[in-house]
Order: sequence, then C-alpha cells, then structure tokens
Amino acid sequence: MSFVRTSGLDEALTQNAASIAAMLPAAQVLGHPAVYLCGGGWVFFVAENCVLSENRQFFIDRLGERGYKSCYGLLSTISLTSVAYGLWRHGPGPRLRTVGPVSLVLGSALTCVGLVGALNLAPALANPLGPDFTGCPLDLKTIRAAKSKDVVGLERVTRHPQFWSLGFLGLGCAAMTPFAGSAAAALGFPLVALINGAHLDSRHRRGMGGSLTKEREAKSSGVPFVALLQNRQAWAPLLDELKPVNSALALVGSAAAVAAFVAA
Repeated sequence: MSFVRTSGLDEALTQNAASIAAMLPAAQVLGHPAVYLCGGGWVFFVAENCVLSENRQFFIDRLGERGYKSCYGLLSTISLTSVAYGLWRHGPGPRLRTVGPVSLVLGSALTCVGLVGALNLAPALANPLGPDFTGCPLDLKTIRAAKSKDVVGLERVTRHPQFWSLGFLGLGCAAMTPFAGSAAAALGFPLVALINGAHLDSRHRRGMGGSLTKEREAKSSGVPFVALLQNRQAWAPLLDELKPVNSALALVGSAAAVAAFVAA
C-alpha cells in the first residue's frame, strides 16, 4: 500500500515538474499574442475612457455631441474587440502555473462575491415558498420601495457595485486559470473597476457628471470592503439589505460554475 501511495506521489510530482518546465519565460509570455492583445485591449479601454470622459466638453466642442459619442463607442469597441480576438484567434495562451486547491478555493470565493453582487443589482426576485407569493417572479413590494439617498445595500461595500461585481468575477476566473491569455482577459475587469472607478470618483468630486459629497465619501469606499473593515459601515445592515432569493441563486450559480471548471 505504501508503495502505491509513493508511486502516486512520485507521479504527481513528475507531472508538476513537467508542467513547470513547459512554462515559458516571462518575456515570451508577455509577447504571446493572446496576452498582449487581451492585456493591451484592456489597457487601451481604460485609457480612452479616462481621457474622453475627463475631456468630454473639449471633444464635444470640436466633434459635436453625436461625434463625441460615436468616437467614444468606436474606441471602446476597438479595445474590446482586441480582447475577444486575442482569445478567439490565439486561445488561452501559454501556461503560467498549475492550479491547486488554494487557487480553486480563492477563485470560487471571488466568483461567489461577484455573482452575489451582480444578482443583487437585478430586480428582487420573489420567494416562491413565501406566504405572500402571488405567482409573479418579481418581488414588487421591494421594487416599488423608494430608493434611499443614504449609503445602503451594495454601496456599503463599494460606491461602484456595477464595476466591482464584474471585477470580482474577473478575479475569480483569473485565480482559477493556469493560462496567461485567459488571465489577462479576466484581469481587465478589476482593472477597469479600480482605475475607472477612481476616476469617476474624481470627476464627481469636481461636479463633473455627478456629485460625491464629503459626507457620502466618508461613509463609503471606492475599493470594496474598505469602509466595512474601517467600521465606517456595518455588516449587519448589509446582510439584511441583500435580496435573499437573488443571493441564494448566486451561491448556487457560483458552486455550479466552479464544479464545471473542475470537471473540465
């Protein structure tokens, strides 16, 4: 029995060593088309969004409102097409590492956070087992409730829940993939959330396209969970304000996604 176990361990170590030996040097990884097309596409997306939104009036004065929007849409389309083409034409790219249990646990946790955020941005779903269920899949009572002007719900986590829901999904995918091109494509989402979210805050502080008061900023954070960890927000109200059916579906969805990933 001990011989079988030792043989199995030796085989696993041999496979791990072979996969490490097959990994390319950093320069070749960065020079792979899947990596630079995906990574470069996201960097261009972040840059053009920041430049065009920061200088919106400048470009509108020269291009007109329609020309500005067309230019904005064209540049964003080009950048995202680069990401899609990189994956479609060149695949997931070179192998960076082996994915172990720690990476799978981390990736599943990050994916779960992202899905909970994404589904809580959607209209509240009704509990089909609840006493007030009328047959409508939407919880109309919650939907019709007046939106609070205070920091509530997902805004207790971050001022940019739309950005960071996708950001956490990207982080989860990046944690679970061994391939450089796939990781570059996935990491674009948290890159957008971090940089464009910070830029949006900067614009709103200056009254450009919105507002961010000192009171609201003091009670919230751009980077997720910072306000909660600094006790500027409380966990109990957050958990109470999450949509229960939506959150349950997110947990089921994240478990199914991780199971499919492991099975593949």
